[in-house]
Amino acid sequence: MTETVESVLVRQWVTMPGGSMDARMGVGLAGRAGKELKSTLGTPRLAVLACTEDAPADQIELIRRSLADAGFSVERMALPSGTAALSLEAAAPVLAALDGLGATAGDGFVAVGDTGALSLASFVAKSWCNGISLMEYPLDLRAALEGSCTPLGFTVGTHPEMFAFPAATRYVYCDFELMEPSFESEEELFGRALMVCGAVADAEKAFGKLWDNIDAYMEGDAKIRATVIGDAFRSRGRVISSTSVIVRDSLGFGRTFLRALRPLVPSAVPSSSLFAEGMRFAARLAAGEGDFALDDVSAIDEMLDVFGLGYVEDAVFTPEEMAKALKAECFLRSNRFQMLTPKSFGRVRLTTLSDELLAEHAEAWVGARG
Repeated sequence: MTETVESVLVRQWVTMPGGSMDARMGVGLAGRAGKELKSTLGTPRLAVLACTEDAPADQIELIRRSLADAGFSVERMALPSGTAALSLEAAAPVLAALDGLGATAGDGFVAVGDTGALSLASFVAKSWCNGISLMEYPLDLRAALEGSCTPLGFTVGTHPEMFAFPAATRYVYCDFELMEPSFESEEELFGRALMVCGAVADAEKAFGKLWDNIDAYMEGDAKIRATVIGDAFRSRGRVISSTSVIVRDSLGFGRTFLRALRPLVPSAVPSSSLFAEGMRFAARLAAGEGDFALDDVSAIDEMLDVFGLGYVEDAVFTPEEMAKALKAECFLRSNRFQMLTPKSFGRVRLTTLSDELLAEHAEAWVGARG
């Protein structure tokens, strides 16, 4: 029998700090919320269904019915999205709403949204009554891999991702009927960059498996898509569950570059392109120091290209401005000037950079885009 999209379902148990996350990928998952949440909580009482404004109404209704059919009293709540969700100020009204509903640790919290919304949901779920069971339905690939597994930290002042916290997700359901409209979006592209980053940080085997599946993924093969997302969850979970801080930090590969150059480039330049450029730049820094094989640099380049991740075409700043921005971003979070660079697949480490090495690579990077 030929497999159809309707039959696709991949389940992946993801190792997380202090526990595990049940990740499922496929279609028709909106109708499973109530059954799965009831199996965790036992006697159903309250389920808070928190959604962003752009969540598809028909799919939200399927989730609501599933919860109600399982015996839950369902209360709706609005979640902010994007950067508006990433602050302590955004958390306050959500916490107040849970208080008003009388939610307890024995109830369920079901969140549907983008990366910002799901990151906020993790913070709230982890904090409320020392932990309320959290189920998440991401609206795109970035939300799945980042919001559910490695939530974005909150902005403090004008500085993003300064207030960090762990994921609290018990279940994440990647329902392609929710995510399908975003398959060609910027959030999908950013999610593909996250998959590359996670594979490089995890192991050569993970990178090789992603490489083997990339063409089928790009062709839209639903089974492969589900499998690849499951593998990406597993890679990120393994890295963030390490007992070594150095290993856990390796998922920041390419992110210093992204944050540093975001203010320097036009707003039309996608963040996914900056993220990809950050990985390309870091790989070349490592190769320049003799720490990373040129063939491996080419492999990362090719994977990013096949995934459709772009480049910064024009540098509207000088090499000196680029170097200054990178150093400022590093010193914002550390007392040392270090960037994450790959030593090999599965070994991304903080590297101390000399001013001379940084100047050399910044000049080459800007010169190629001048």
